[in-house]
Formats: sequence, structure tokens, C-alpha cells
Amino acid sequence: MYFEGTKLQQAFDNTSLSIFKDCPRKYQFSILEGWRPKRKAPPLLFGGAIHDVFEQFDKGIALGEDRETVLRRCMRLSFELSGSGFGDDNRRTRLTLLRSLVWYADHYRNDQLKTFVFPNGRVGLEMSFSFELPFSPQGSNDHYYYSGHIDKLATYNGLLYVVERKHTTGTLGSQFFDRYTFSSQVSGYVFAGKVVFESPVQGAIIDATAVAVNSSSFGRSVVNRVGSHLEEWMQDLGYWIKQIEECVREQHFPMNTESCSKYAGCQYRQVCSKSKAVRELELETAFHREHWNPLRVRGED
Repeated sequence: MYFEGTKLQQAFDNTSLSIFKDCPRKYQFSILEGWRPKRKAPPLLFGGAIHDVFEQFDKGIALGEDRETVLRRCMRLSFELSGSGFGDDNRRTRLTLLRSLVWYADHYRNDQLKTFVFPNGRVGLEMSFSFELPFSPQGSNDHYYYSGHIDKLATYNGLLYVVERKHTTGTLGSQFFDRYTFSSQVSGYVFAGKVVFESPVQGAIIDATAVAVNSSSFGRSVVNRVGSHLEEWMQDLGYWIKQIEECVREQHFPMNTESCSKYAGCQYRQVCSKSKAVRELELETAFHREHWNPLRVRGED
């Protein structure tokens, strides 16, 4: 993950880059030092569960299995994944997970978005990738890499798209889908779809599920990426990596105070509120070490 003998990342992914853009100090704590909350946030647990269940459903359908057999198997998986619950949010429960699966299967019974199956029989789901970037650290000939995991490759009207699964407890209106118009994650995945899988990917489709107490709803939106979009993404990627280089070189990761109160508040707010001398103790008390590895291949852990 790092260049030999340094703490400079050689392999980047959207997670590590997004955290740096949000706050360099958060990047230091989370990515470079590997401090993770001792308990995973309930929304992340539920998001992982609905992702896994839908993936297994799509896989069974793509392989031509009987629809009812696939659905029953995925319902059993839903029970397994929800065994410990998802916190006290009544929109994210075992019942809403099961309902979302069953309603998803019914809503897309005649789905025109078909999971792509490669000529060798590989189903286009949960695909890890990594490719070399066209730039190197200052004074080095070694290249950086960009890595990630594509949720799904699928065809629609004869064209190939990267599909990104999302879930929300809000509504699936234009405000929700507009947030992906400039998503660097989408750009990186579409770029990967062109250079790693050698497939003529047209763009991305956001496949979203809205989960409420008494209902589940579904929506999709196409995000187009033409060549100029991808060229600009690559230029911007180089810029942000240079900023990370500078922080690592100076061993200074400034706090972006504009991000401290975003959403429910940064998970490291309590740490940063302490004097520098006792922050390590605060981290050891409230967090555990789990280093982020962009090169991890899904399905191998």
C-alpha cells in the first residue's frame, strides 16, 4: 500500500482520497494510522447487509437459477446478516431488510438492466480492480496505482454500464441523484471499466433503495461520463495526490474545521479537541487499529 520505507500511499482509492479532501487530519488518523471506531455505525452495517443480499439475488438471476429459489436463499441470508440488529433506527431493521429484498425482486421482475456475464462465465458483480496511474512521486520512477471495487457491470439497451448500489432513508428525488453528477467515485469506476475490463463502458447507473418504516422504494439514474470528464478526473486526481505528498513530506496534516460538524459530526472531533500531547491516548481509548488497504480483493477475506 505504501512506497517502501515511507508512509506515502502508493495505492489510492476513492475512500482514502475522499477522506483527505474532507480533512487532512482525518486522513492521517483514519488512513495512515488506521484508527477505526470500535463499533461500526449502524447505517454502515445495514448498508453492507442490503448490498450483500441484493448482490446474491442478482448473481442467482444472472446464472439462470429459479427466481423463487434465489429469493428464498437471499431471505435466509437476510436473517443471518440481521442477527445482531442495526441499532435503534426503526427504518433499518430485519423487517425492512427483508421487505426491501422481496419488493426489489418484485419491482424488477422484468428488469431490463441485465447483470453482465463475461465470456469465461464470470458474473460482473463485486469486481476488485487496480491500475497504474501516469504519475509518480517527486524524485521517484515508481508509479501510483488506483484501486477500487465495482458493485456491478450491467447492460441496458445493449450498452454497458457500471452500476453503483446506494441506500437512503430519505426520498429518491432529483436532490438525491444530483449528488452523483460530479462524483469522483463514479468517474474512477467508469475509467476502470474502460481500462481494466477492456469493456466499452458508457457511464454509470445509480441503483438506489429508499428504506422507510412502512415502505421501500426504488429508483435509478444514469450518470454519463464522456472522455473529457475522465481526462479532467485524472488531472484532478494528480493534483490531490500531490497535496497528500506535501502533507506526508512535511508531516503536517491540517485540520479542516469546516468538516468537523458535517452530518452527525466527525468521528475524531473528541480527539482533536484534546491537546496534541494526549491525542494518542484518546485514540487508544476510543478506537482500535485496522489499517485501510485499497488493494484488498473482495471475497478473499
